[in-house]
Amino acid sequence: MNQKPTLKVLAEKLQLSTSTVSKALKDSAEISIETKVRVKELAKLMGYRPNTAAASLRNRETRTIAVVLPEIVNDFFGQVLMGIEEEASQHNYKIVICISNESYVKERDYVEMFSNGAVDGFIIAASMETQELNQYDHYNDILNSGLKLVMFDRVIDDLDCDKIIVDDAASGSRLVDFLKKKGDRSLCVASTISKLSVGQLREQGIKLKVDNCPDLKLEYVLEDDDQLFMQKMEKTLKANKTDAIIALDQRSGIMALNKTKELNIKVPEELQIICYSNSTMAKYSYPQLTVVDQHSKELGKKTFTRIFNLMKNKDEVQVTRIHTLKTTLLERGTTRK
Repeated sequence: MNQKPTLKVLAEKLQLSTSTVSKALKDSAEISIETKVRVKELAKLMGYRPNTAAASLRNRETRTIAVVLPEIVNDFFGQVLMGIEEEASQHNYKIVICISNESYVKERDYVEMFSNGAVDGFIIAASMETQELNQYDHYNDILNSGLKLVMFDRVIDDLDCDKIIVDDAASGSRLVDFLKKKGDRSLCVASTISKLSVGQLREQGIKLKVDNCPDLKLEYVLEDDDQLFMQKMEKTLKANKTDAIIALDQRSGIMALNKTKELNIKVPEELQIICYSNSTMAKYSYPQLTVVDQHSKELGKKTFTRIFNLMKNKDEVQVTRIHTLKTTLLERGTTRK
């Protein structure tokens, strides 16, 4: 039977101490290049793999992060997840993906499941139900246990933890300025996420700007149910001369575009549409939707970088940070040049 390749076996074959072999495999500056080469060549030849479970027990860390997402169908969360995973891999960390399906109970259960030392920290975007109920004791339990927590996108303002967000309110105000310069005066805010903090912030930014512009008119189509949304959108477009629609999520943007086609409204000549966010659906719609790009992959990378820095910061006093990314407007086929 072949001898199992362990640190001890490698050390015996090379006539080195196990400490030297371990340091050589970790590229320690204490070990000569020649020794490192010898150790790594033999390790590769024998198929040596480090015992990560044992290492975790010794170091009291798992090098694993739990990422709790409200859903995964949305391209935005998929792109964020890609950013998190890429950055985690760069630091030799693994991620465990948990989908709450917008449920407070599922989100809480995931937190309880992994708070027993199975992970070193949590990255979370709050579920819709958590935000509606305003119940987040499970987040405080994470912080009280000594584990690290970073929230992104959908965050709890009152929670004292690090957050990575985008400039939702400011971006809404900028969209109004953009459309006003195009000559639009009658605007419609469309949304299927009016219960979420991000949707509310975007709406607030738009309303604040419109309230300061007496020549602008603002209407709303806010509805979670797809069928009711389409009915309300049709009623609004038939009853009023709408110059532009600001869709606060990709779902409402696609549905609004489909309704304009059904009603034979020419886009962008007769009506402009801007949509959050830069999703695959928006890119392959016809005409291509003009979108607010939230730079989701970069957001994911920054989120992991922040929790990594928190885990490596051993200071007793840690500063809570809120990092805000600026969104970008990508002009495509649903706005006039």
